[in-house]
Amino acid sequence: MTPLSVDQLRQLLGQYGLPAGTTTRVLSDGNNLVYAVGRDPARVLRVHRPGFRSMAHTRSELIFLRHLADQLPDIGFPRPIPARSGALVVTSEDGRWHADLQTWVDGQRASADGLDEGAAGLLGQTLARLHEAATRFRPPADFDLPHWDADGLFRAESSPFRPLLGRAEILSEPDLRDFAEIERRARAAFAELGRQPSTYGIIHADYILGNVQLTRRGVGWHSTVIDFDDCGHGYYLYDLGPVLGNLIDHPAARRALINGYHRIRPLPPDWERHLPLMMAVRHASVCYWTAGLGVSPTPREDAAWRMDLARAALAAGDPDR
Repeated sequence: MTPLSVDQLRQLLGQYGLPAGTTTRVLSDGNNLVYAVGRDPARVLRVHRPGFRSMAHTRSELIFLRHLADQLPDIGFPRPIPARSGALVVTSEDGRWHADLQTWVDGQRASADGLDEGAAGLLGQTLARLHEAATRFRPPADFDLPHWDADGLFRAESSPFRPLLGRAEILSEPDLRDFAEIERRARAAFAELGRQPSTYGIIHADYILGNVQLTRRGVGWHSTVIDFDDCGHGYYLYDLGPVLGNLIDHPAARRALINGYHRIRPLPPDWERHLPLMMAVRHASVCYWTAGLGVSPTPREDAAWRMDLARAALAAGDPDR
């Protein structure tokens, strides 16, 4: 997205009662245009890419995020800041895009190379606690989030990424065959898990090292989790796939993360055997992200790279081996 004009920023910030002279700087431009707003403490303004998420999805994400912040106060989560009207989401004057404001959370983004087993275990515990909190969430009647089920992950027409290109337009013939095989195996695994409260609920859906921040506290670590832009309904087991994929070359850290998750939530061995597949599912599904909304200028090359990563994930197998 193109950075907002001074007038556009003034109009948005005014809805939150922030004065015209409030300082802003661009933090990132991915799915959203993200600004740091003000100082001491800073806040985070997300301006959502037109045509990507609906206002209902963003509002529901923020309601869930507020639940997590209330339920897990010792884990850092950005907290939604309502506008003067009380709304969690505001719109531009022309209605072309919508935005929201959140509190700033401090921390240093996790890195695979700098991750000791204690920190990796905390990453697993944090995700498990997030899932436990999700099982306690009772959504309001108008709550609406996308679904990261088999159709959402593998079918262009159902993908929350809203791709502009179909799989045949971005994947080579060999990659198409492997994509279809990963889909077949994922559907079988999901059928085995069943769609029940203990296996299926609201997930982060982008729990990667880049979205988890760690801070040293004495001899231990403290975690914060950001970027819930992709959160939706899905399998808790799948939510482990993205971060485990980040650690594919670090089997000891992968095992520590899995063990950390075990400390909070049960992960039966029959389910754990699906984790390499969940890593592959993550990479395969992200092919659709690169294929839409101007995210990547080279979607075919990016999809080929993702499919290479998916095959590597399947080959990685059990981190104990």
